[in-house]
Amino acid sequence: MLNVGNVRVPVCHGATRRSFLTAGSAGLAGLALPDLFRLEANGQVAETSRSQIKNCITIFLVGSPGHLDTWDMKPDAPDTVRGKFKPIQTNVNGVRICEHFPLMARMMDKVALIRSLHHKTGATHENGQRWMMTGHDFNPDAVKPHTGSVVSRVFGPKGDLPANVILPGPIGNTGAGPFHGQTAGYLGSAHEPFFLNADPSRRDFKVGDLEVPAGDSASRFDNRRRLLDQIDELQRRTETRTTTAHDSSYERAFRLLTSSAAKQAFAINSESDAVRDRYGRNTFGQSCLMARRLVESGVRYVTVNHFDTVFNLSCWDMHADGGGLNNTYLDYERHLCPQFDWAFTALIEDLQQRGLLENTVVAVLSEMGRTPQVNGRGGRDHYPPAWTNFLCGANIRGGQVVGATDKTGSRPVDSPVEPPQVLASIYKGMGIDLDSTMMPGPGDRPIRLVEAEPIHQLFR
Repeated sequence: MLNVGNVRVPVCHGATRRSFLTAGSAGLAGLALPDLFRLEANGQVAETSRSQIKNCITIFLVGSPGHLDTWDMKPDAPDTVRGKFKPIQTNVNGVRICEHFPLMARMMDKVALIRSLHHKTGATHENGQRWMMTGHDFNPDAVKPHTGSVVSRVFGPKGDLPANVILPGPIGNTGAGPFHGQTAGYLGSAHEPFFLNADPSRRDFKVGDLEVPAGDSASRFDNRRRLLDQIDELQRRTETRTTTAHDSSYERAFRLLTSSAAKQAFAINSESDAVRDRYGRNTFGQSCLMARRLVESGVRYVTVNHFDTVFNLSCWDMHADGGGLNNTYLDYERHLCPQFDWAFTALIEDLQQRGLLENTVVAVLSEMGRTPQVNGRGGRDHYPPAWTNFLCGANIRGGQVVGATDKTGSRPVDSPVEPPQVLASIYKGMGIDLDSTMMPGPGDRPIRLVEAEPIHQLFR
């Protein structure tokens, strides 16, 4: 049984300590690392076996695919609703998906579709991102932590690698402000995600934050660390606040810089050409491959952002507006659906072949659906009243559909599901008992990880 209780995780924002590191090491400047604060060391893990802890890979489809054009098709609806694509039969009797996911159709027995997702707080990308990243919508005064940051706080890191990694980088401008739900919020800097901030599909790919700065000898680097230790000791003598978690975040930075395991985990070029080709030689495909490598190396929670913006690129946000949001059915057919189909199915096959799928929840999430009626330009606009996401792996029971929408995909008519229930299901799939696992909220008040129950029919 986990009982995190009201353990304090103090956060120090001291400019002196941070400036010391950034001035001496450009590589450290971009690090946002979970600390080494282990629950075991504080007597917070009572009965949970480490062998029961599972991993999670979340694929976030920034921009949001139209549910009627992908995984909740309505072929009998009027042509202004059903769109241009046709459904195909999957290997699960009665379950059909878009014709442009032929590889996924052959492994639907591993996937649990949730066709009745909805939320009511706004139709911006950011509203949906916050819901699906944190289980909450929120304002700047009450920022909630990313699911991976919660996992980092509950389980802690395993070995030298961070517990929570986001690939290839953070979500940027999606139209309505900077709050996307991909920070640690009140959990503090010790549990911020590690952002790769590099494209693993590039020939010259490397993670700059794992390199000792050019011109720094090993002895100089060691001297800098010893000096930082002396500064830490002085702070301990002069400050009443405990600095354990903050100190350990810097220890994590140094350990990453010198860790052969970390460098090996990020060495995607060591993969065979056949494996890399199977995922797709593009940023998304290679990020999914990197996610497998990181989970295999001990990272607890990996998020792959499929795009970091919705403007001026081919992405799921198919307004067909003729300007910066000019995505159309042609983009879906030629680029987006095939790219997803290759990378997702390669990931599931790869995890299974390596014996990792039974210990890894794979969640495919997005912000919202798209309007049932095709707009006058031939696209679809934002629509949070209904959409489809899906889970597989770990103890998820594949080959099923949870919930349903009406004949035009306008609203849930069976088993309505709200975003917090999906996140509760991810936590459950990772082995977290939501009734016995609490964490410190604002002001160190013990709170539940998410105010929802898991979707029980998802599980074996």
